Amino acid sequence: MSHEQFRAAWPSLVRAWAELRTSEPAEAARLLDEALRAGVAALDLPPSTEEPDPDTALDCAVAVVEASRRFDTDGYLAANRRFQELRSGRTSPERHFCADGWLLLRNPRRDFDLWWYWNEHLDATATDVNPFLHHLLAGRQAGLATVPARRDPLPDPPTAGPSTRRVCLFAAYDVDGVVDDYVVAYLRELSRHADVFYLVDGVMSEAELAKLAGVTKGAWAVRHGRYDFGSYALLAEELVGWDVIDEYDELLFANDSCYLLRPLDDVFATMDARPADWWGLQATKRDYEPAKGHLEPIPLAEAKRLHTTAEQWNPYYRLHVSSYFLIFRRRVVADPGFRRRLGSVTEQAQKISVILKYEIGIGDYLVGAGYDFETFIDALYPYHPLYTADFFELLGQGFPLMKRNFVGENPRRAADLVHWKERVLEHVPGAPVDMLERNLLRVAPDDGLQRSFAIRTREDGTVDLHEPLSAAEFRREDLRTPKFEHWWAFPVCAYDHTFASNERALFEEVRDDPSIKKIILTRSRKVDVDGENVVIVPLESPEGQYHLLRAGQVFVKHGPRINVPWPLAPTLHNFVNLWHGIPLKRFGVAGVDVSETSWRIMMRNNGGSRAIVTSSRMDRLAMSAAFFPASYRDMWPTGLPRNDFVLREESRLPEDLRASVERLREEVAGRRLVMMLPTFKEAQADAYYRFSADEVARLAAWAERNNAVLGIREHMADKAHTYSTMLAPLDPIDLSSRRYPDLEVLYRVADALISDYSSCLVDFMLTGRPVMSFAYDYERYANAERGLFYDLDKVLPGPVCRTFDELAGALDRVFVDRTPAEVEEYEWKRRIFFDHVDDRAGARVVERVKEWYAD
Repeated sequence: MSHEQFRAAWPSLVRAWAELRTSEPAEAARLLDEALRAGVAALDLPPSTEEPDPDTALDCAVAVVEASRRFDTDGYLAANRRFQELRSGRTSPERHFCADGWLLLRNPRRDFDLWWYWNEHLDATATDVNPFLHHLLAGRQAGLATVPARRDPLPDPPTAGPSTRRVCLFAAYDVDGVVDDYVVAYLRELSRHADVFYLVDGVMSEAELAKLAGVTKGAWAVRHGRYDFGSYALLAEELVGWDVIDEYDELLFANDSCYLLRPLDDVFATMDARPADWWGLQATKRDYEPAKGHLEPIPLAEAKRLHTTAEQWNPYYRLHVSSYFLIFRRRVVADPGFRRRLGSVTEQAQKISVILKYEIGIGDYLVGAGYDFETFIDALYPYHPLYTADFFELLGQGFPLMKRNFVGENPRRAADLVHWKERVLEHVPGAPVDMLERNLLRVAPDDGLQRSFAIRTREDGTVDLHEPLSAAEFRREDLRTPKFEHWWAFPVCAYDHTFASNERALFEEVRDDPSIKKIILTRSRKVDVDGENVVIVPLESPEGQYHLLRAGQVFVKHGPRINVPWPLAPTLHNFVNLWHGIPLKRFGVAGVDVSETSWRIMMRNNGGSRAIVTSSRMDRLAMSAAFFPASYRDMWPTGLPRNDFVLREESRLPEDLRASVERLREEVAGRRLVMMLPTFKEAQADAYYRFSADEVARLAAWAERNNAVLGIREHMADKAHTYSTMLAPLDPIDLSSRRYPDLEVLYRVADALISDYSSCLVDFMLTGRPVMSFAYDYERYANAERGLFYDLDKVLPGPVCRTFDELAGALDRVFVDRTPAEVEEYEWKRRIFFDHVDDRAGARVVERVKEWYAD
């Protein structure tokens, strides 16, 4: 029974079983017994036109697995005790497997390799058929194998030589959309040994890709979200093609997660001489680690014997060759199973699934098919040596690469990485460590880097891991630590980690006030500001905890529980919620269909704020509803501090904001900037507007006629960057928070704004410039929300466009001077949202806070 046939038959079985289980449980059991004996196809059930309820389908799956008596309950439980719900007995092994375990590739028994069966007998790109259910109800009756018939290594594994021709598929990703210097250097070295084809997962300008001219045979930018194997697959299947790859003797996979420290000549000379069908730089077995008594490396030949008794329950523990640098020779490249597995690479919800399915899965398939492998480091080191202090021993053996996140995140907590440059140069005197450091400082999480560098060896030889207090320890310390009213803490945004918006504007109001100790608590992004009595420390660090425990005032953007990960008591600290905009829709407690869990979270979060900043009397009413149980009197209609940055004369802006304004003006290059700032939509196929090719062409013609350029700032939750991808032919300006963290900079430069329901529509009204709402799904959205707080047509001083034609018409008129009546209407509508149109909102908040302790 094929994947699609089973996919069609399963709902019929669920429906028939569900109809019987309550009224006739014995008949329901007999139905499953017959399905297990003869197969679901033999039941001849009427087709079901509806998808079964997920809970009912899960109950049926569990019933099938239990009735089969082919699930190893004790073995599964023993192999998966890391899951708390299994340890506690809250769920049975059968239910855990049917709900989550199969998606995590946890095998149901020793003699059932779930991912292999999935690839061999089903559609490996789909997650709508549980392979074990297919086996029980169709595959077993058809005699389908459940594990690969492992073969001995094939005879006469090949070597390579001076005439060997290689093709390299290189996978890249850069958070800023640039081709970094270290990537160019790495590719230049690779190009001495292979023809290189480069693919970056993301949007990248032609100017950046042009840096690779003469270094690569082809370079593309495609946003696909499938990690490195997604790039390898896309290059092999479409951009380069197997027909081109077949012209070469070897296929190389490489990616930009590594820094090149030395030339690759010794690596290729060594490995060319070793007989193997495929090879990499080093092997890993995750459960071969010091915690389990494995302290020393063992020869690779001995490690290979471990693979013959591969971990049967969890493929994560299987011996595999790391995928950042892999070479495949002709027999492997021509293998249909290898090509099929690479062609089945799809987007995964978690990175671990990429590792399990493709890095481990493909290697496991090759070993099982008899293709022998070798590694440059001819030994298996405990855990993963590129993430431990063993890395520096590998450097002494000629290892050519260093993983960026070894230093940037230090996942295995190696000591003394603060001296990584010196330690690398001891083994590789010519390594370009300064170039690598520039990239590290640009892209590595700043808090992770500081945490990495803080792990030091003490004088007595022990290691200081520099760990923060646990939640319980922190709670006890909070009760006995003195608080200082003049210590003001500013945690950065919990979502994009920027120090911007209201919290930055309030900081600027007091930055030179020596009577206030300003504590900026950072996350992944580096914050570089100065002033009198300013401290900048990572939020999740002992230093961050020390300062938080003593801070009398804590200024948050979303709420105490969201912005501060530690259990600070709201009765001991004053939380001031500065918020981040003026809502146009119902949210918080005032939202629709709030779940009981969400309600409890919001009660704790909202009730922890002593004050919540609002923009106007109207806004005060809306925020009172959204932030219950905070009361109306807890709402401060001071105006939002961020508005100061919109209205203040440019010479009085902070230096970095002035520089951003100038940089954006240079990008705009004398054109008119129209910003597109969409709000986040749920991950539905039709949630975002789909611009057609004709509509994109019309936008391009409009921009040319009006000397205009589109700038796009996606919502931070839209990881797919939907509009940036669709409108890429317009070459829009990237206004993301990565490049322009301060929205106020954009407001100062932009000539007009397009949004849907975002509060940016209101914020931008401060400028007096045109706003347009592209409410293409207005009716559906309004119905889903059971009405917006405001009717957009009545409160926005610009058109509310429900179709693209209406938007195009609005854009044609956007730069036409307004009539006196339109000016008056704009001013009237602006007064709904703003009691203050000045640059003193921050000063008013400071005055209110100081009143708490002035006496």
